Amino acid sequence: MTISLLIAALTVAFPREGAKLPFVERCYLIGSVPPGITNVMVQGRPATVHSLGGWVAMADLTVGSNSVSVTSVGRSFPSTQEVKRVLYVAPKPSVSSSIASAVKKYNKLDFAGDEPKQHPVNSKSVMPVAVIDPGHGGPSDMGAVSPHSLPEKDANLRLSKIVAKELEKRGWRVVLTRTNDVAISLFDRPKVAHRENADVFVSIHHNAPPFDKDPREFRYHCVYAWNDIGKSVAARVNAKMAAALAEKVKNNGVLHANYAVTRNPEIPSCLIEIDFITVPEGELDSWNRQRQELLSVAIADGLDEWRRNP
Repeated sequence: MTISLLIAALTVAFPREGAKLPFVERCYLIGSVPPGITNVMVQGRPATVHSLGGWVAMADLTVGSNSVSVTSVGRSFPSTQEVKRVLYVAPKPSVSSSIASAVKKYNKLDFAGDEPKQHPVNSKSVMPVAVIDPGHGGPSDMGAVSPHSLPEKDANLRLSKIVAKELEKRGWRVVLTRTNDVAISLFDRPKVAHRENADVFVSIHHNAPPFDKDPREFRYHCVYAWNDIGKSVAARVNAKMAAALAEKVKNNGVLHANYAVTRNPEIPSCLIEIDFITVPEGELDSWNRQRQELLSVAIADGLDEWRRNP
């Protein structure tokens, strides 16, 4: 799949019309215009426009209802197009509720045991099992969205299938938590790893910044894990990804996360954030087949190295 060049009008991919935002004083907007149009204005200020039409801008907001105007000037008639977004911003939360949210902790998965399972992952006579989890899915969980309105869920699934094929070539048995666009609950995803007696669980995602952060300042890859066995896998995968992406995408390393799909004391689990699809460059790379194949080899190399030395 490639980014379409047949866009006939100014579009706003994010935020959606009528979006209800937490308390923020500004929010990023992304969208697209036909290639060749460079004059996009958001609240009367110029946006950054990519050569293939993706654009990025920040809008100032206040508590309550906001009407944000986006305009573009092109060569065809009518030359000026305008899109308006009505966005709602919640009041600023109290200090006590902010603190309570910040200190919230999560325990291990309820259905998981307390100790790592003794999988013979380094045995040449036993086929290793990997569960690959394409993040998001279904009509109500698109994940992040790119400037050309391409949903993260599709990028996750496409890359996961390529990773699965690469691992299978190397002698792994691979199970995908989903093979098409269906909704799966967060806690049902790691249950697949238990059902399959998996050696490792890897969730694949593409990223987006917080609402009030400029996407142009966010482009990196990283791998999240919760415990030592998860971090062991994450470190191998992250190192191979960093080498493959070289200087093109910043490496944010291995990070701690209390995600539902990482809190597994038994099966080494991690979540990979491949790239940010909210910037035009990240969007293009995330749907580029050659780049996806490069990353699939890196992820498989990381899992093979971990298998040899867990």
